[in-house]
Amino acid sequence: MIEAAKTLALAARREHPIPTDFEHALRRHNVSVSSLKPHLKPPVSKTQLFPGYVDVLPEDLDAYTTLPLLGEELSGQPDKDEKEYVPSSFPDFPSKHTYKFTPQEDTSIRDSKKIREEAARTAQQGEDALRRLVRASKMRKQKEVKNLVERDAHGKERFRLWESTMKRFMATEGRGENTDQMEIADHSMIVNGEALFSRKEVPKAGKRTAALAKKAV
Repeated sequence: MIEAAKTLALAARREHPIPTDFEHALRRHNVSVSSLKPHLKPPVSKTQLFPGYVDVLPEDLDAYTTLPLLGEELSGQPDKDEKEYVPSSFPDFPSKHTYKFTPQEDTSIRDSKKIREEAARTAQQGEDALRRLVRASKMRKQKEVKNLVERDAHGKERFRLWESTMKRFMATEGRGENTDQMEIADHSMIVNGEALFSRKEVPKAGKRTAALAKKAV
């Protein structure tokens, strides 16, 4: 009968049967509604009708309580408690920094004197950086020149004599008082070997006579 009632409900595109479906199911099995009345008062006692259950564990009320994620400094719970119009069923407020402005100290310099001092300091740092860059490039060029000179025996000897002469002239009585001058002397003689100042090719006699003949014409 239950299967018939369920079939009638599904045929009518209903998920659960209704009383009409049960009535049709009873008629299909030739069972009248009046025959069900004796079952309303069964001979079984009420104590047996109620099922017995095993001792259920007590409900843990703290199982669904969440631990605080923020400390007292950032928690928005005090703000919620102060506002009486906020229902207690509402969730806790988020951190204070999400809805309150955090004051910040203005660190910008407004004094014109300090601004000029900072600009002068920045310019001095830029000049020092350029000096170090030029000095490094001179040192690199001198190393290249020295390597080229050392390949030739005569050039190596000339370079040694020039270096010893410069050191002898720049030496002082204190020996170490003017180390900057010694350093300048070590890296002062830089030969410009670019293409503009390099040795030019001597024109051959045949080319020279042809050029003179064209000029004469």
